[in-house]
Amino acid sequence: MFKLAAEPTFRHKVTAKVPVDGGFEDQSFAATFRAIGMDEAESFDMMDATSVKAFLERIIVELHDIGDVEGKALEYSDKVRDQVTRLPWARKAIVKAYFAALNGAKEGN
Repeated sequence: MFKLAAEPTFRHKVTAKVPVDGGFEDQSFAATFRAIGMDEAESFDMMDATSVKAFLERIIVELHDIGDVEGKALEYSDKVRDQVTRLPWARKAIVKAYFAALNGAKEGN
């Protein structure tokens, strides 16, 4: 049976390629996303930083497995979301994971 939710959400892994000396390091966390309609998604300009910020605020319900530099877990809040989404590598990874999940693509495709 196909179930129709008023505001569907889903949780998926997000892997960011974090710059480190001499290369990159894969760091992962999970995100609970809010699925939005294609008309709404297309209203965001992914080439405009302000629009991308608004898009991320709209689709992110919660971020999981986020810690400080010492590895201490951080409780989710809008402040934590904003700190994560200010990082270009995290922004890119979140957007990629969201659309890959909607399209049914496996990570790495």
